[in-house]
Amino acid sequence: MNTKDLVFRMLAHKFNISYMPVVVTDGMVELMKDFYSREEAWLLVLMPLMPVSAKTAARLQFKNPAKVERMLLDMVNRGLLIEFTDDGVQKFQMAPFIPGVVEMTLMKGEDTPESRQYAKKMHDLLEDSSSRVLDKIEAMDSSFARVIPVNQGLSHDNQTLHYEDVRSIIDGATRFAITHCHCRTQKFLADEKVCDAPRDVCMSLDFAADFLLRAGIGQEVDQKTMLEKLDLAEEHNLVHMTDNSRSGFTFVCNCCGCCCGILTATTKLGRKTPVIKSSYIAEWDSKICTDCGKCSRVCQINALTQVQNVTIFSEERCLGCGECIPVCPEKALRLVPRDDWEEPEETYGHMVADMMARRIKSGTLFRGKKLPGQEYMARMINKRYT
Repeated sequence: MNTKDLVFRMLAHKFNISYMPVVVTDGMVELMKDFYSREEAWLLVLMPLMPVSAKTAARLQFKNPAKVERMLLDMVNRGLLIEFTDDGVQKFQMAPFIPGVVEMTLMKGEDTPESRQYAKKMHDLLEDSSSRVLDKIEAMDSSFARVIPVNQGLSHDNQTLHYEDVRSIIDGATRFAITHCHCRTQKFLADEKVCDAPRDVCMSLDFAADFLLRAGIGQEVDQKTMLEKLDLAEEHNLVHMTDNSRSGFTFVCNCCGCCCGILTATTKLGRKTPVIKSSYIAEWDSKICTDCGKCSRVCQINALTQVQNVTIFSEERCLGCGECIPVCPEKALRLVPRDDWEEPEETYGHMVADMMARRIKSGTLFRGKKLPGQEYMARMINKRYT
């Protein structure tokens, strides 16, 4: 091992101590070297995992507090670190690698030589490690995100809960930010084939919006603009995703099956439907279907396909997004409640704590049976993210 790369490899391994697993590869270490200076990498390696003030981080490492604060704020502005205020004290914490650092570095949508270089390296990293990361996520049987059906896909018979209605989620938020979709931006900058879906439809809410606006990453908008962006996403048949919780929402992604890092696990890598499905599933009546193919043209996950002009439906792949329902002229498709669906965790903090517990139980983090202080961890996360 190159000793000059040691601190960057240590930092890459530290990113794995999270609710979302990573696979440390040479490609990830190269990205660490692009993102951080050697001094910044050592600062983060030696920082505690829990949030700390700049003064505390400096004291732990015998550094000048003013210099440490400048370093931390510079990393915040580059999308490499999370910053927030806790009881009047400014604190800093490492963001997860995915979702987090990977997305925030391109969410400004800037087309620069540096961002193009990063996008190409990210492409190589995903090609090298995606399957192994998915193995870990499937072992956890959990996800940070879930699909929300489009409103047009739900009939009056469906009793929709607040957290299953994307417009209700937006109505319940107080601050909003729009950024560029990392996945489609990364494909564009890496000169890969990219779809014509809009890129500036990535939505952040409340705590996440506050942070992205302070960091200069997001553009502040009002609720009316958010709903207009949602309409635009639905015009392109994009799949809505949000936090896998019942409250404390931080984002709404609008995803395509050709670029999205989550959906391509199925469309390109042939994995079974990831644990992001909604509480519904499409029900298809083959007797009245005329095989017009309109549903297969809007399905982002290839759950509906045409083989020799005959419609084929795969329940296993279906996300329950509802994009196919309004385009069917014969009303041969409808959304029905999914039998095997599990209710999301109550809050964002409980979701993160549950995922950490599942990582431990699955053996993808370290061997153990229980996450100590899981309820305490959930309360502390909720305190910061609300």
